Amino acid sequence: MYYISMVVDDLSPAFLLDHPEIVTPAAPWCCWLTNLELAILLLTQPWLSEEGLSRADLERQLGRLGVGMPVGAIYFQRVNRAAAALVAREQLVGRGTGRTRRFVLTPAGFAAMLLNLQVVRGDPTVDGRRFEFKRALVSMANVVLDRLLELPPEGSLGPSLDEWFDAVDALTVWGRPVMNDAVYADAFSVLRLVERQQERVRQLERLAEARLAGAATPAALARQARLAQAGGAIGAPDADLTAILQTARSLAAAGLPQLSARADLVRYRAYQGYLTELTTLYASELRVVDMGLFRRVMTGRTG
Repeated sequence: MYYISMVVDDLSPAFLLDHPEIVTPAAPWCCWLTNLELAILLLTQPWLSEEGLSRADLERQLGRLGVGMPVGAIYFQRVNRAAAALVAREQLVGRGTGRTRRFVLTPAGFAAMLLNLQVVRGDPTVDGRRFEFKRALVSMANVVLDRLLELPPEGSLGPSLDEWFDAVDALTVWGRPVMNDAVYADAFSVLRLVERQQERVRQLERLAEARLAGAATPAALARQARLAQAGGAIGAPDADLTAILQTARSLAAAGLPQLSARADLVRYRAYQGYLTELTTLYASELRVVDMGLFRRVMTGRTG
């Protein structure tokens, strides 16, 4: 592990979450989270529920949350399994036993949530649930934090929360800190999330353009068809049906990559328009909360 820490300079959220084979053994809390797990971590933040939430509380609140967010089916056994997995990774802590057991977000869980909010994967034009969930979660978090800042000073949680944030700042991977002001700022910025998604879609566009450049053109396909016909595979009176079908399949297969790449480009460019509209919307309608200010206010250190 010492060797890994010496050769790996990149401790970005993307690197940490994309290399579980080397990161997780050193920091089990630093891992990719499902939408349901992210939702549980959001609901158990100490400034939302200082005493924590029971399994029944989680199921009830997740049910309400799931109406407008893609977290999947909500039922007791699934929530229970997700909470148990989070506890095992020290992202949640359970207090009490049985039906009175309550769950609270740990500093490690908070850090894992922030790292996950900064990484986009896959093709959002095929399955956009992950991005849409993160977009909704970050928006909700900003609205909640903004409302909490409006509370009177006696609403602060005091020194215990200050120590909690200190524990977040102290988290390390291979002895090196992973949390800083940039991580906080990026995690709670919907505009940065959209920007990362725009870059991801641009990458997918470039891949589609490369596929298109390497695919057979209509003219080339027409030449193949003429050559096949001239060779007697198509149109000859004694042509074998199997040979005709094989030639037709070959020509169709040769043309599909180009058609598929062009369709992908249409989809990616349309999606970029959606992301541009989101940027305009959030820039004018949503205020990004300063987590440094939030920490000072909620811990009573306003000076």
